[in-house]
Amino acid sequence: MRHRRLSALAPTLRPLPGLLALALACLPACDRPERPRPAGPGVTPAAAGVTVAQVPAVALEAKDSKLSAEQRAIVVAQVGAVSITLGEFEARLAREQPVVRSQFASVQKRKEYLQKLVQFEVLAAEAKKRGLDRDPDVVEQMKQAMVRKFLLEFVQDEVDPATIKDADVKAYYDNNPGLYHKPEQVEVSHILLKDAAQAEKIAKELRAGSEGNTARLVALWNDYVVRLSEDKATSPYLGALGLVAKTPVQGASEAELARQAAIPPAVIEAALGAKPFDIGPVVASPLGHHVLMVTSRSPAVERTFDEAKESIRARIVKRERDLRRQKLLDDLRKGTAIEVNEDAVRLIPVTPVERSPKLDNPELNKMERAHGHDHGEHGGHGEHGGHAPEPPAP
Repeated sequence: MRHRRLSALAPTLRPLPGLLALALACLPACDRPERPRPAGPGVTPAAAGVTVAQVPAVALEAKDSKLSAEQRAIVVAQVGAVSITLGEFEARLAREQPVVRSQFASVQKRKEYLQKLVQFEVLAAEAKKRGLDRDPDVVEQMKQAMVRKFLLEFVQDEVDPATIKDADVKAYYDNNPGLYHKPEQVEVSHILLKDAAQAEKIAKELRAGSEGNTARLVALWNDYVVRLSEDKATSPYLGALGLVAKTPVQGASEAELARQAAIPPAVIEAALGAKPFDIGPVVASPLGHHVLMVTSRSPAVERTFDEAKESIRARIVKRERDLRRQKLLDDLRKGTAIEVNEDAVRLIPVTPVERSPKLDNPELNKMERAHGHDHGEHGGHGEHGGHAPEPPAP
C-alpha cells in the first residue's frame, strides 16, 4: 500500500529526485521497530533521560518473564498514591488460571483487566478511608493471609528424599508388615440365634423383604439384629464382628488376635465366600446359628520392599517435615507468653444444628452408623475390627 501511494506521487516528486531516493531507501528501515530506550517503551519525555542505573529495581514476580527490568518498572496506572507497574500487572496475569490467562492474548482484554485493577484500588482506597482496614473481620483475614504466606515462604524447610537412608526405609518396611502383607479380609455382621428354624426364617424374611435393594436390606437388618440377636455384645453395634481373614494380619495386636480367635472358623469361612450385602445360608457353630451379612471386602495385599520403598521414603520425608515444623511452632510458643483457660469454653451454650430431612431418617442413620459412615464410638473399623491406623514414620 505504501509503495503504491509513493508510485502515485512520483510525478509530483520529479523536481526533487534526491528526496524521492531518500524516501525509497528509508522504506525497509521504517518497517523495523525502534530500538528500545533505556527507560523502556512508552516512557514520558520527562523520564527519557533516565539512565538504566537510575531506574528503580522491580522484583521479577512473573515466572519466565520476557520483560526487562526497565520494562517491569514502567507505571501502567497511578491510583492516588498507589502505582501499578508493568511488572506487577504481568505478575497478576500470571497468577490467573490458564483458561483465564489465555484470554489475554488480546491487547483489548489486557486493557480491560488493567481497568479492573484500577477499579479494585479505587474501592480499596475508599474502604480504607472509611476505616475498614481496622475492622475486626478484615484484621482477622489479614492475619490468616499472613500466616499462610509465612508457612509457604518461611517454613518451607523441605526435606531432600536423598537424605533418607535406605536402612531407615527398610526398617520401616520390616517394622510394619501389616501394611504390606495382608490376607484377603471381609467385614461381616451377624444375627445369632439358638434355634435353627428361627434363624432360617429370619434369613428368608431378610431376602424377601429387601427385594434385592441394599438400603432396604440394611434397614431391615438393623431392626432384626437389635430386636432378635442373642449376641448382646454385638447387637448394640448392629451385629458387627469386624474384619475377618483365614490368617491374622502380620503384626496384629494381642487384642486383635483374641477378637478373631473368638469368631468361629465356620463363620469366617462362610463370610469369605459370601457376596457383600447378600444373605447367604445360615451357619451353625458351637455358639448357635448365625445369619451373616458381609458389608465390605478387602483384597489381599503383597508388596515387596522394592515396590514399597519409594512410597515409604515419601512417608518418612513428610513425617520429618512435619516434625521440623512442629519444632518451630514449639520454639515459637516457648518464646511467647501464653495463658490458656480451657475450662471457660464450657460456658458457651451448645447451639442445635439443623439437620436435613435425610439425616433425620432413623433407618438411614442406623445404616450409616453400622456400615462405615460413622466413625464415632465403635468407629466401624474400631474395636470390632478394621484397618489399623498406619504407624508414624520413624
